[in-house]
Amino acid sequence: MSAADVLALHPDSALLHARAWARHGHGVFPLHYPVTHDGQTVCSCGTLCGKQAAKHPYAVRGFAPHGHLDATVSTSLIERWFGLCIPEANLGVSTQRLVVVDVDPRDGGDESLKKLEAEHGELPLTWRALTGGGGEHIIYAAPNGVAVGNVVAKQMTDPPLGPGIDVRARGGYIVAPPSRHISGGVYAWSVDHHPADIPLAPVPDWLADRLTARSTNGGKAHDLATWAAWAAAIYVEYRDAAVARMAGKLLRAVSLDPDYVLILLHAWNRSHCDPPLPADEVEDIFNRICKREAKRWEADNA
Repeated sequence: MSAADVLALHPDSALLHARAWARHGHGVFPLHYPVTHDGQTVCSCGTLCGKQAAKHPYAVRGFAPHGHLDATVSTSLIERWFGLCIPEANLGVSTQRLVVVDVDPRDGGDESLKKLEAEHGELPLTWRALTGGGGEHIIYAAPNGVAVGNVVAKQMTDPPLGPGIDVRARGGYIVAPPSRHISGGVYAWSVDHHPADIPLAPVPDWLADRLTARSTNGGKAHDLATWAAWAAAIYVEYRDAAVARMAGKLLRAVSLDPDYVLILLHAWNRSHCDPPLPADEVEDIFNRICKREAKRWEADNA
């Protein structure tokens, strides 16, 4: 079946949406998806992957083995992934150039959002998607020259946007429409916030400031405490991004030999990722981060 045939049968296909994201310069990659087996809906990976079911990268047969690091805007690769090989795949979108406010009402995210808007005014009009789990993604363009990172509110005692609001930004990804949730729900664009009708807005200054703020009291001690809390957490979602971050942090400790870093990374993955990533995936991520850190070091010492 050709890509044209897929679009004819499924006009709201992941392929169509993947093309659109790529036209805007945002990389995409395939995710696992829900399948029905013996009357039950399970993840296509065939394992008990818990909250990551139908959300984690499709690393089968060489497809996106490095997760969001393999996100692409290549038309030919997108056609191969979503048009020919795995048209049923869910759609992952890299948030490297985005700031996505992920509101989960089940954890109080809607109340936290009301408080933020009462303090700063209504959020600017931009793209919004309804998630398959009943939440909402509010999507903004990342600010130039400002590194906004990911936030998992449940892992913080005082999350920057309040309980129930995560953030996906540099080094992360989102599940995008028209993906299917393991619960049976569907990711869909909000009627009044569809990319076909309104432009992607830049992230509000107050929001960027709030997400990049650092304590002026304690300085390094505050940063060290924040890092220690992150490293001690258990990661169920975005485990590949967590392993990549840990690899980068360890490799920047210049007194550690890379071979020893890899041993530590495997141990951390087994203890802090639920379930742990396969060993070969950890090594692929490690090798990718090694190359990135080598380039960074060369640039800093040029």
